[in-house]
Amino acid sequence: MTNAVWVEVESFRECIRYSPSSDFDSGHVRKAIVYIEGDILSLNGASPSYGNWTRGKRIKKANIEQERGGTAYMILARPGTEGSSGNQNWRRTRYETLVINAALEKIKAKYRIEEFGLVGQSGGGGLVAALIAERQDVLCAVSASGVTAVRYRVITAGRSSDYTGQSISDVWDPVDQLPRVHPMSGFRMFVTSDQLDTDVSFSSQDYYVRQAKKFNLEITQIMVHGAGIAHHWTSAVGNRVVEDCMLGISSDYIFRTYSGMSDDDPHMTEFAAKAKAQLAREKVGATRN
Repeated sequence: MTNAVWVEVESFRECIRYSPSSDFDSGHVRKAIVYIEGDILSLNGASPSYGNWTRGKRIKKANIEQERGGTAYMILARPGTEGSSGNQNWRRTRYETLVINAALEKIKAKYRIEEFGLVGQSGGGGLVAALIAERQDVLCAVSASGVTAVRYRVITAGRSSDYTGQSISDVWDPVDQLPRVHPMSGFRMFVTSDQLDTDVSFSSQDYYVRQAKKFNLEITQIMVHGAGIAHHWTSAVGNRVVEDCMLGISSDYIFRTYSGMSDDDPHMTEFAAKAKAQLAREKVGATRN
């Protein structure tokens, strides 16, 4: 099947769809950014935006991001969403992490990818945080308003189960996987957050960052202005961050540039051009030193 991989892991057998930028047409991509969307289902039904994301629109989005940053870009569908088989009611469990990790392995082999940049929004950001404990080929990881501390979020909200309906004992919590993170050389992680986020509490995102630092993970939290009435969407900034990181631009520049930015800023293409100019300056500076 075009733009899909079949994965078998333990008792799970799923067909996982992806929407690639045109760079993948060559069949060989050394570096690739993979974007993972947030939750589509909730206890109140499907997200209102679910129907807006046709396959053509996803591929168009992938090409826009690739053209901006210059790195091959792919949107990877989570189990039970956007054409992938599976059950999204099992998200935030070990099942989802295993399936997506296996899908990345198949995609890596298909395109001979050597380094990944992973970026995810909300539930997808939590999945990014879970995946870095499974892989040693992730150079850059960005959790945009991610569900990275599931039990902390549930308990501080006064709930007895996750928002998916999963019991606390059944969730696969990214913060619990931190002792297992052994990243590749040069790995960097970023977290884009808004303190006013009412969908995924800032305190839970901050808790993950603080715990990650205890394990000496190279992690930087960037405070931004999330889009939407819940101040929750920070993936547009997250895309810029992961693309700059994959180019090798310094964390200091990334932090200074995107701190305080609005996720719906209309000048993302201009920021991409400035980042490439900054990269050239940093290379000159490194040569002189």
